Amino acid sequence: MRLLAAATLCAIAFSSHSSDKSANYPKWVQPGPDGKLAYATTSTGDHIVDFSYAGYRGGGIALPNAPVAETLTPSGADDTAALQSALERVAAIASKSNSPQALLLAPGTFHLSAPINISASDVVLRGSGRDKTTVQLTGTPHIGFIMGLSTSAASNPDADVENTAEDRPSGAPHAHTALANTYIPSGTRELPVVDAAGFAVGDTILIHHPITPDYLHFMGMDHLTRNGKDEHWIGSAITTERRIEAIRGNTLILDVPITDDYDPRFGGGDMTTVRAALPPARLHDAGIEALTLTAPSVSIALDDPQFDGIDITSAEDVWLRDLAILDTTNFVRVQAQARRVTIDRVDLTEHKPVTSSAKPFGFSLAGTQTLVMRSSAHGDKLFFAATQARIQGPNVLLDCDFSGDQAVEPHQRWSTGFLVDNVRVHGGAIDFINRGEMGSGHGWTIGWSVIWNSTANELVAQNPPGSINWVIGSKGQRRRQPMPIKGSRGHNEGPDLPEAIYDSWDNPVQPRSLYLQQLTDRLGPQAVKNIGY
Repeated sequence: MRLLAAATLCAIAFSSHSSDKSANYPKWVQPGPDGKLAYATTSTGDHIVDFSYAGYRGGGIALPNAPVAETLTPSGADDTAALQSALERVAAIASKSNSPQALLLAPGTFHLSAPINISASDVVLRGSGRDKTTVQLTGTPHIGFIMGLSTSAASNPDADVENTAEDRPSGAPHAHTALANTYIPSGTRELPVVDAAGFAVGDTILIHHPITPDYLHFMGMDHLTRNGKDEHWIGSAITTERRIEAIRGNTLILDVPITDDYDPRFGGGDMTTVRAALPPARLHDAGIEALTLTAPSVSIALDDPQFDGIDITSAEDVWLRDLAILDTTNFVRVQAQARRVTIDRVDLTEHKPVTSSAKPFGFSLAGTQTLVMRSSAHGDKLFFAATQARIQGPNVLLDCDFSGDQAVEPHQRWSTGFLVDNVRVHGGAIDFINRGEMGSGHGWTIGWSVIWNSTANELVAQNPPGSINWVIGSKGQRRRQPMPIKGSRGHNEGPDLPEAIYDSWDNPVQPRSLYLQQLTDRLGPQAVKNIGY
């Protein structure tokens, strides 16, 4: 990473053959000679990421409509055991057919006194409609549904791919190398390495980027303290999982762009290792659809026992579709082991806010390639949507609507590649900020991310050292602020931090949706139709 100045920006030569010369395109994204979007770059090649890889099967693929394998009717009493057993029977049918199969919940109210685990691939839990089927959480506080091969990630939200991926078998003696000693920009799919021998197309790789003292100092994250105690922004490393799509000499071509940069001065170059690995075990092609999940509406602090909604743990190519979730504390959590998740038309409502200063999450995004679209969250003292620690995206919010007194706010410890696309926040904010000593030293939360054609009552967007955040075609009350420091007076101190790059402020741009246009450019118009646009 490196310090950016305006003079370092070099725009690409854009075509003058745009189909609509009067359209308001931003400086950083304009039509190219082939009619597809072309991107301005920094002097080192960084550019706005192609976010279209977010979603089920990497974007642009229609969600399956699984046939009904079994129908379950509510008993009027505790349905936990019956529902879990029915899912296991459907899993056996799905295993034999090797295709998604659905358990249909008949109209009525199902009562759950314990979590339900969807722990097999190709299993879909489908209600008869959110206005017909209700799942009511009862008894001792618990989560409603856990989707994944195990519940370990749910109990350990800081787990990452490095902790669960396995080395490749010994048949690949040289499938371990380091990055070439050169700057690798955000947004690229090309990963130059010292030696590509031993790697093969189709390999899963882990990119292990150490967090060095020089990097912590550069980011201003080496002096966080709270109540006289040191706080630690990021641990020893950030590990990113990708797959090799092609190999050209000593350059690995990745299936999905990297959303951070790798700078040899700050832990990149030959300090960053690349190794082939067996990916973490994940279930696939599972979903929850067409029902209402509700919990008792209570006033509690965040540390109190709580009813939570849905956790997606060790899973890929899974979905939530057409759901209403009412009065859980945390609503939907996509954990670090999850990827390629679609959340479509999922509406969250909180009637009684927490009583503590710490706040829960509507959509908590700790995985990668998650697409949240046509969804909403409503309530106070609730982070509507947030990224979590040490994530490379792409992750996307598209055509979402939020209301309440809080924010869409990346939450902690450096995520990259987050797109907020045509999001409306009523009464609250969109914040791309340094959270400083808030929480347990959350520090810089987000880089290489975009707020596109979105609105909020208030908008705070900052540029981390050596990175860019973009605010394009968006509107709201634009505000600056310093890094939060929890001193004896309990308020922020110090100078205002540098603002993000604002382009076409208070004036929407073309294309209307960056994600949808990128999806069209990469896969064609049918890909957009496949996801319901």
